[in-house]
Amino acid sequence: MGVDIGFGDENDVYTVVNALEGKANLIILGSLDVTKDTAKLIRVCDFLLEKGFYFIVYVGYRPMIFPPAGPNSTFVQTAVARWGSRYLGMYVFDEPGGKQLDYPLTSGDKIVARADNVSDAAIHYVMGVNGFLLLYHDFYYNADNMRLFTSDYGLYWDDYLSGYDVVFGEFTGNNSRQLTIAMTRGAASCLSKEWGVMITWKYMQPPYAEEPDQLYGDMVSAYQNGAKYIVVFNSPGNFSATTPYGILTEQHLDKIKKFWDYTKTNPRSGEFHAKRAYVLPTDYGFGFRRPDDTVWGLWPADALSAKIWNDTNTLLQQYATDLDVVYETKLGTIPIALPYSQLVFWNGTTLKR
Repeated sequence: MGVDIGFGDENDVYTVVNALEGKANLIILGSLDVTKDTAKLIRVCDFLLEKGFYFIVYVGYRPMIFPPAGPNSTFVQTAVARWGSRYLGMYVFDEPGGKQLDYPLTSGDKIVARADNVSDAAIHYVMGVNGFLLLYHDFYYNADNMRLFTSDYGLYWDDYLSGYDVVFGEFTGNNSRQLTIAMTRGAASCLSKEWGVMITWKYMQPPYAEEPDQLYGDMVSAYQNGAKYIVVFNSPGNFSATTPYGILTEQHLDKIKKFWDYTKTNPRSGEFHAKRAYVLPTDYGFGFRRPDDTVWGLWPADALSAKIWNDTNTLLQQYATDLDVVYETKLGTIPIALPYSQLVFWNGTTLKR
């Protein structure tokens, strides 16, 4: 549990970390002002180790530019030797699926600008994202211990297929938290990955962050649904900062501490994947934010979009935390096992085991 420090400089990191000491145990160093300066980054990571935090380091995407926007090529080796298990890995790019859904066709951040059909789009998306991840893997001296993180608000399944080890499903605006969980957890459960949530902005103007009580409720919900990582986005040193800590107030920090205490008195045990799943058609990259959302950011919604939107929301109302949303798909020619006792397919078929 912790905070993504998305902007700011070295001193901003120290301010936020000191405020979080005893309330959390994870920091994502998301500011390029810190991560592009390797000497500065090493000082900050030494500080985080001293304070008892785990940490993840952000590496930015620069279209058509190499090397990446991040620390130098020896950093991963340094991190493993110097900080051991406290260094968790690299957060590479940000919201690749969301950019695919929302960015214009001419944007260099949109992985797929045209495709013949949904399967063609899926193939090129996975190949495109994976190609960049492999470039960065090679840049950091073929670092096999370079675990890859990102956060997203769509196309989670395809993010995992592209090579990410952990995806944080984003709680943003007034979107359905349970739908985000169902899709992120479902993808991770089927593909043998880890998952978490990233609690981002609720408003596009001050105060930006959701209310402290809602923050606490979102953290508890993610925890009860089995999230391994629960992260709150923050932005010190940025135009959006409203307090010395970024967009977090003292009241937000109090709720983070309350949640930290809650996890100590309410330990989890056992497996947390749902017993039921709604199974989407192969490669159907629907955005899932509204019934008329786009498909792969390339095609407008169609009759199938409306059906799966209605099916998903009906099933979530019925089963709530006991439902995942997954895809009927394969890895090459090998069917992916769907570990559920009941499968409700998009075409109306239901299977019970």
